[in-house]
Amino acid sequence: MALIHRWRSWVQGTIGLIVTVLVLIVCFVFFAVKIATRSHPKPYTELTAPVNDTTRIFRNSFGVPHITARNENDLFAAQGFAHAQDRLWQMDFMRRIGRGTLAAVLGKEAVDIDKFMRTLDIASIARRQLQQSSKQSRAVLSAYASGVNTYLEQQRGDLPFEFDALGYVPDAWTEEDCLIVGRVLSFQLSFAFYTDVTFAQIAAQRTEAVARQYIAGYPANAPCVLDSILQDSKRSIRPSDSVATASSLPSTASTEAMRDLTRLVRSVREKLGINGSSIGSNCWAVSLGKEGAIVANDPHLSISLPSQWYQIHLSCPSINVIGMSIPGVPMVFSGRNDKVAWGFSNVMVDDVDYFTEHVDSSNANYYFDADGRRTKFRYRRDTIRIKDKPDSLFDIRYTKRSAVLSDVAIPNAPSVQHNTCLTYRWIAQERSDEILAMYRINQARTYADVDRALNTWATPSLNISVGCIDGTIGTIVAGRIPIRTKTDPHFLNPGWDASFDWQGTQLLKDLGSLRDPSHHFVASANNRTMRANTPFISSLWESSSRVERIIDQLFLYREYTVRDAQVMQQDVVSPYAQQFMRIMLPILQRGHSRYGTMEREALSILKKWDGSFSTVEPAASIYAAFFDRMIWNTFEDELGEQLFMDYTFTSNIPTRRIMEMITDSSSVLFDDIRTRATEDVNWIAIRSFIEAVRSLNTTFEAEPPLQWRYGAIHSITFSHPFGKHPLMRPVMDQGPFEIGGNATTINNTESRLNTPFTTRVYASMRIINDLRDTVQYSVVPGGSSGQPLDAHYSDQVQLWLKGGYVRLPVRRRPDVSFRLYTILTPQ
Repeated sequence: MALIHRWRSWVQGTIGLIVTVLVLIVCFVFFAVKIATRSHPKPYTELTAPVNDTTRIFRNSFGVPHITARNENDLFAAQGFAHAQDRLWQMDFMRRIGRGTLAAVLGKEAVDIDKFMRTLDIASIARRQLQQSSKQSRAVLSAYASGVNTYLEQQRGDLPFEFDALGYVPDAWTEEDCLIVGRVLSFQLSFAFYTDVTFAQIAAQRTEAVARQYIAGYPANAPCVLDSILQDSKRSIRPSDSVATASSLPSTASTEAMRDLTRLVRSVREKLGINGSSIGSNCWAVSLGKEGAIVANDPHLSISLPSQWYQIHLSCPSINVIGMSIPGVPMVFSGRNDKVAWGFSNVMVDDVDYFTEHVDSSNANYYFDADGRRTKFRYRRDTIRIKDKPDSLFDIRYTKRSAVLSDVAIPNAPSVQHNTCLTYRWIAQERSDEILAMYRINQARTYADVDRALNTWATPSLNISVGCIDGTIGTIVAGRIPIRTKTDPHFLNPGWDASFDWQGTQLLKDLGSLRDPSHHFVASANNRTMRANTPFISSLWESSSRVERIIDQLFLYREYTVRDAQVMQQDVVSPYAQQFMRIMLPILQRGHSRYGTMEREALSILKKWDGSFSTVEPAASIYAAFFDRMIWNTFEDELGEQLFMDYTFTSNIPTRRIMEMITDSSSVLFDDIRTRATEDVNWIAIRSFIEAVRSLNTTFEAEPPLQWRYGAIHSITFSHPFGKHPLMRPVMDQGPFEIGGNATTINNTESRLNTPFTTRVYASMRIINDLRDTVQYSVVPGGSSGQPLDAHYSDQVQLWLKGGYVRLPVRRRPDVSFRLYTILTPQ
C-alpha cells in the first residue's frame, strides 16, 4: 500500500508540475503575443493630431487604408500616421540605412554599412535637397512628418516588437528623413556603383582593350522605350556605346582599392537585402480610344518582407489618388486619380563614375585637383555608435568632387602609403525636387500635366508610362544624366584632368518622349531608351526579352481588358531562351555521340520546349542548369573565381554578352586559357550540357529527366531581416514556395547565375488601372502590415503567388467594404 501511495503522490506531483509548466507556457505565449500585437491598429480609435479638421482612416478586409480629409495638410498628416501604424520599423530601418546608424541597433556587423553610407553622405544630400525644395514640397513633407510623429507620441510605450527586440526607441521623424528614404531608393537602383569598379578590375587584370569585350551591347533591332516596336525579324547586335578613351590606368594601389571597393559595395548591398540585379519593372499603357486607357505596372526589386510598397487611397477636395506608396515618403508613386493613371520602370541609367585622384607623394594631405592645382584634402571626423561596443571613430577625406570611397574599402591602408585614391560623381548629388514632381503627378489631369511635373525630377531615372481618360497614352523618360565628353562611363577617369570630369547634367525628358503611337500602346521593361548612341545613357540595360514578349502579347488583343493585363503579368515564356536554344540545339546535336541515356533524353526534352518556365516544366530545369554552366565555362577561366563572381553579380551583363557571343561565335573568350587546345563555342556548349545534366541527375536523385520539374528546385522565400535567426524564421518568413519564371520572363524571378534556382528578385507589387472602371486592381507579396503577428502581414502572399488581386474602389467615399479604424481630431 505504501508503494501505491508513493506512486500516486509521484503521479500527482508530476501532473501538477506539468500543469504548472503548461500554465506558464500559455501565460508566456499570451503575454508575448500581447506585446507583439499591442501596436496593431484597432477599430474606432479616436486620437488628437496636428490636423485642422476631423480626418478619418478607413480599412478594408486586407487592412488597406482609405484616408478622407478636408484639406491636403490633414491628408498627408494622416498618410504619415497610417504608414507609421503599419510600417514604422521598416521606415526607421530605411532611415538608418541612409543616415548610416544601423550599428547603433544591430551591432558591429553593421559598421561597414554605416561607414560606407556615411561616406556617400546621403544625409547631407537630403539636407541640401530640403533647403532647395519648393514651398509646396516643404508643406507636404512637414504635414507627413507631423503624422508620423503623432503616432510615435501616441504609441511611445506600444511600439512594434522589433524596437523591443533591439532595445531602442526611434527618434522623431523629420522632413529630411523622407528625402533620405528617396535617396536610398536611388542607391538601390544605381548599378554603376558596382559595375564600374568590376570593369576596372578586369581592365587591371587583362588590359582595358580586353575588358571592353566583357561589356554587353544591345540588339540593333530590339525594341527601345521611345519606339517600342521591333523593326524587323532579323537581329543584329549593337555594340556598347562605350568609346575608348585615355582613362586612368590603375596603379597597384588603386587596383587593390577597386577590388576591395567591389567587395564592400556587394557586401553592403547583400547585407541590406539588395541581392538582385534585375531591379527594374515592367510597365505598359494601352489606349482604349476615347473610352480611356489601361496602365499595368509591376516593379522588380530584391525580395523582402514586408513589401517595399504600401497600398493606399488618399481623398480630399483637391486630390483623389489611389495606388502604391513608399513607407516613409508621402503621396502615391504608382497609381491613378480620376483622370490619369501612371506607372514606371527603371531606365537603368549609368549615373555613377569613378575618378582616380593623384595624391601628392611628398605630402599625403594634398592631392592635385581637376585643374592640376595642389589642393589640401578636407577632413571630417565621424563617430559610429555600436550597440554593446565602444564607439568607433573614423575620418572621411574629401576632395572638391566627393568623399574618398577607397578609404572605406581599405581602412587600414590610407593613401599615406599610396599615391592614388578613388572618388566619384553620382547624379543623386544633384539638385532636384522629386516631392514636387510627385505632388503634381498625383493631381494631374492631362498627359501634359505629367510631362511638366517631371521637370524637377532627377533620380532615380524612370520611364513614366501614362494613360489618360481621353485615351491619350505615352512614355516620358524622367531623370538626369551626366554630360560626358571624355568621361569613360565604365572605367576609372583621371581626376586631375578637368576634361574627363562631367560637364554638367541634362534632363532625360529633353531627349524626347513617345506619345500616342499608331499601334495604340507603349511599353518599357528596362530596355534601351532610344536608338541613338549619344548622349551616353547606359550599357546596363536588361535583355530585351521581357519587352519583346510584352509587345508580342499586346499585338494579340483586339479589345484589351484588365483580365488580359493580369494574365500578361503572370507570363513565364522567355523569347531570350527561345532564341538561345535555337542557336544551341544544332550545336548540342553534334555532340550526340558523347551522350549517355540521360543526356539524350534531356536533349529530346529541350527540342520540344517552347521557352516556358512554368513550375511543371522539366525543360526549364535543364535550360537553367545548362545556361549556368555556359556562363561559368565561358568566363571563369579568364577572370578567376572571385572576379567571375563580381562580374556575374549584375546578371544582365553576362546574359546579354553570352547571346552576342553565340550569335557571332568567333569570340576568343570561349577559349579555355588553362588548356593548350583552342576551344570554341561548340566545345563549351557540349561540355556545359553534359555537366548540367549530371548535376540535375544528382539533384533529383537519379529520377528520369521528365520528372525534373522546375518548381521542385526553383523557389521563393519572402524574408524579414529578423528571419535570419533560426528560432524567429518560422514566424517572420513566408515560404519557400514553388515559382516559375526567370530573369528574362515578364514574371521576373531572377536568380544569381551561380545559384540558378534561388530567386532573389520578384515582382514587388502588381497594379492595374483601367480608367473606364471604378476599381483598381493591385497586390503586394505580403500585406499592409509590417508586423509579423498581424493578420495583414502576409494575407496577400497566396493572392500574389496565384495571380490574384485586391479590388480597391476608386470613389472618393469609402464603400461598405471599408470599416472606420482611426479618427484624427484637431488638438
